[in-house]
Amino acid sequence: MSKQVGDQRRNFRFALLQGIFMRINLAFADSATVLPAFIHKLSGSDFLVGLTGSMMTAGWMWPQLLMSNLLEHRPRKMPFYVLGMSVRVLAWLAIFFCTITIGERNPMLLAACFLGFYFLSSSAMGVSTLPYMDIVSKSIEPQRRAGFFSLRQLYGGFFAIWVGFLVRAVLGNEDEFTGILGSITQIFKTFTMYFIGSICNLQTDLGFPHNYAFLFICSVTAAFLSFVSFLGVREPIHPVHPTRQPISQHLKQGPHFLRTDPNYRRFILFRVFGHFSGMASPFYIPYALNELGLSEATIGFFIVCSALSGVISNTIWGYVGEKYGVRWLLIITAGLMGIPPAIAFSSGALPVSLQMPAFLLIFIVGGILGNGMMVGFMAYMLNIAPPRNRPTYIGFMNTLLMPVSFAPMLGGLLLYVPHVGYRWLFAISIGISIAGFRIATGLQEIMHANEVETETEA
Repeated sequence: MSKQVGDQRRNFRFALLQGIFMRINLAFADSATVLPAFIHKLSGSDFLVGLTGSMMTAGWMWPQLLMSNLLEHRPRKMPFYVLGMSVRVLAWLAIFFCTITIGERNPMLLAACFLGFYFLSSSAMGVSTLPYMDIVSKSIEPQRRAGFFSLRQLYGGFFAIWVGFLVRAVLGNEDEFTGILGSITQIFKTFTMYFIGSICNLQTDLGFPHNYAFLFICSVTAAFLSFVSFLGVREPIHPVHPTRQPISQHLKQGPHFLRTDPNYRRFILFRVFGHFSGMASPFYIPYALNELGLSEATIGFFIVCSALSGVISNTIWGYVGEKYGVRWLLIITAGLMGIPPAIAFSSGALPVSLQMPAFLLIFIVGGILGNGMMVGFMAYMLNIAPPRNRPTYIGFMNTLLMPVSFAPMLGGLLLYVPHVGYRWLFAISIGISIAGFRIATGLQEIMHANEVETETEA
């Protein structure tokens, strides 16, 4: 028993460390700020901005039904996590090298290379997600999961605040800073120029796109540290199905879950509306840059605001999840979904002096919403999934939802329709958010406990 308790504590610490580095990784290549700005500056295309916003989720979702069939009968899932994360790290390394070698000479070729490797990276994340979720669910008791994911976001958020200032320094002008911050900014830029120049054998400054290349290599480093940290987890061995099911039989399980589990159906419907309510998210930055005239360097401030509000809110999300249930996390965050597009919709009518504070508020609320949704979504999905069928339960859900992951791309296409601009897109998101909140109120609190271990670690 003492060994089991020791393993649980060890696994909690290493899984938490993995989550912190992953949060840093995602902040350097933030899909709501950094990547839309990079693609928009590279191509000037709203369609490609929307496609970028869709690729992360679509790539993450599509492999999961196949992966669940490969995983469900295997007592150890860690080798598949290793495979997925290895490909993810290599794909981002390829993005970094494409950025510094192609540069501005051929922007559309660079955009094509970025999108291709970004989709590969997202797909690799889909490969690693199911083994990750299964290992975490076996390692952490159901009643501690909301607290775990809250701490994961809390500590990661502290570092994401620092990342936001670094992004501001790299994308901005160090002459705008004085004192210690200005000195630190100059050191970062000098180091970056030397680092990139030594790799590609070029004399270069930190102009576009080399400034983004620096953010990408920082993201790669954090992803690698996240990968290595999770290898410290000692995977518990729980009962599994004795043999792999034929793929035809495996595919029938998903429709069976839909027919027999009304809460499963409602949770999937809630996620559908959640995806469509976020269809405008990748376009907040292009709207701020093009329509409101905000500077590119404000992206760093947006990341800081998002991370800081996320850190503060996580002290609440963990308490709410453990005190009142994970269901209430989803209801509260669903109520927040309509606030960012509502602020964006009204920001154009505000005086110029208030437009910047309004957009800061968008990312403040977005940070609260994103962290609450992450904690609630992860914990709720693990809690409602039957232990032996967890990979299939989660994998079928995510694969089924893959088409709706292209909601941001649909938003980009809407912007090409005559008389439909950014503000109409924001208005549509507001309406969908209201419907999503109504669906969230019908979710039930369900918790499946882990099955007893039948084998100890070798």
